[in-house]
Amino acid sequence: MKKLKPILSIIALTALIAATPVFGQANNGKNNSNNGKQPVKEEKVKDEKIKEEKEKNNNDNNGDNNKANPGKGQDKSWKEAKDLVEAEKDALEVKKDELETEKDELEKQLEEAETNGNKELAEQLKTQISEIEKQRLEIKSEMKNTINLMKEVVKNRYSIEELEELRKISDELKEQNEDIIVIPVENISINKDIKFDTPPVIKEGRTLIPVRALTQGFGAEVEWKSEEKKVTITKGDKEIVLYLDNKTATVNGEKVELEVPSTAYNNRTYVPLRFIIENLGLKIDYDEDTGLIEIDDEDDKDIDNKDNDDDVDNVEDIKEDDSQE
Repeated sequence: MKKLKPILSIIALTALIAATPVFGQANNGKNNSNNGKQPVKEEKVKDEKIKEEKEKNNNDNNGDNNKANPGKGQDKSWKEAKDLVEAEKDALEVKKDELETEKDELEKQLEEAETNGNKELAEQLKTQISEIEKQRLEIKSEMKNTINLMKEVVKNRYSIEELEELRKISDELKEQNEDIIVIPVENISINKDIKFDTPPVIKEGRTLIPVRALTQGFGAEVEWKSEEKKVTITKGDKEIVLYLDNKTATVNGEKVELEVPSTAYNNRTYVPLRFIIENLGLKIDYDEDTGLIEIDDEDDKDIDNKDNDDDVDNVEDIKEDDSQE
């Protein structure tokens, strides 16, 4: 029974994602990842949920505006799906933390039992630790599935036309710049109403992100002076100045050396992700297994205020096999 709730949550979330036109059309004619081996009862529940959500979306999305702007009418379903997957992810993180705390305590008891020569107790503790490790691996697998669903939710924020345009830009970027790796837009989850019109990239092992989409989404102002190749980012009492292809930047007048300089791709100014995060008071969570980068505003009271400092150092280590699909 403990496992039933997360499984049903994932089924419901998958149905909610599948109900959107982008997902439905993108997967038209393709087999499911389980090759049709999903249990009949579970498939029936999923199909019923999909049908309900499609009917709901059709009612919500009536009107000519959706014809003019495909995907725009999906805001409500997109937000519902995002809230659901974030709640599932948070619940799994709590379980993981509880198991790790319990495991640490049992390992201390095991060390004491072995020191005291209590073999019977030591064997019992080893069994308990083994069981906890098994549960931890199960949660890790569930977490990976949930994060992959998060990426699908992020992707569904874009219309089919927008995704097609991003694919074209991605191909052009890779063709024109052999020294970069293009990151799929679904790998960047931002808790704001932000969509990229050109994808993030990796250069020299560092993530670069289009500055205007990121900074304006978090209330910063961006000024570009072409004659100086200078971009100025202002938010509150913070002023950041960068120059294209120059590793020297300034923060409130103080010089800072960048690991990789700002540069221009697709007529957009790209800046180092970590640099912007550290200097605009943003926080980041990076999942190494799936490549998902979550960016939040620490001043946003609606966002869970958890500590992600340990993940900042790992955010640049994105696998090279990530590519725009």
